[in-house]
Amino acid sequence: MSHHPNEARRSPSFLLFCARFLIVSALAAQAVAAQAVHPLDSLTADEIKAASEILGADARFPKGAIFSTIVLKEPSKGETLAFKSGAQFSRQAFAVILDLRGNRTFEAVVDLKAGRVLAWSEVKGVQPLVTSTEFDALSPIVKADARWQAAMRKRGISDNDFEKVQIDGWAVGQVAPRYRGMRLMRALSYFKSDAGDGSNNFYGQPIEGVVALVNMNTEQVLEVTETGVVPLPPPSQQLDEKSTGTRQAPKPLNITQPGGASFEISGQEIRWQKWRFRYTMHPREGLVLHTVGYEDEGRVRPILYRASLSEMVV
Repeated sequence: MSHHPNEARRSPSFLLFCARFLIVSALAAQAVAAQAVHPLDSLTADEIKAASEILGADARFPKGAIFSTIVLKEPSKGETLAFKSGAQFSRQAFAVILDLRGNRTFEAVVDLKAGRVLAWSEVKGVQPLVTSTEFDALSPIVKADARWQAAMRKRGISDNDFEKVQIDGWAVGQVAPRYRGMRLMRALSYFKSDAGDGSNNFYGQPIEGVVALVNMNTEQVLEVTETGVVPLPPPSQQLDEKSTGTRQAPKPLNITQPGGASFEISGQEIRWQKWRFRYTMHPREGLVLHTVGYEDEGRVRPILYRASLSEMVV
């Protein structure tokens, strides 16, 4: 067996860069498939909708609960590797459900072909991904708090200008023991000098020294921490076209492939330079590579079955 030292031994970072480039090309070139053709294909929009409806109709689904994620429940490795094109395969969805008011988290599995819930369990002592619902709810909760309002006035921001303050939700990190177990977000504030057309770069004007800690279960501000008044930066960091104009256009750049592309994209499979792999985009893990293999003297040599970054904290 040959090892192809100039090809198969390239660094993981190089391969990851190539994978990202090809996947961007795939996403740009293809719409979401209307129907899965491989066991590892991402859930379609219709499948996600079906899973949410099946779970929402289940008697165990808490009133007012929301979905943190609904993703493909990947089949077993054996089932995946035994799959032949055109054959039937199972299709299941995995959901994380947040009962925000009750501060409870559930996991569920749905058999999409049978249209029924296969598994339901409560997971204690955890908090799932923050949802868009919570990001939207954070701003009015913070702005209604008297301590936050006083902190704004202390920094020269009047009540009439509260609408020009952008509230950003962030992860909490370490918290006092009395707050453990709550669903928490930290709220940072930024000032929008021009609240008109939405083009304002409010990150250029952070309101320093004010951080609110919010319990999203009860929609209450637990504390507002102040570390000193810092003057607002001048509104000179606007990056929209109206404020900065446009630069001189670069010289023409033409990229051509007279003989056609050297890679092939079929659904969520990519083949390139003897490499082949499948990919998915996961709401928590981000880019996931599946069944990476290398064509070696007439057979596909398996390199890895699944690769992703399980989590990252910034």
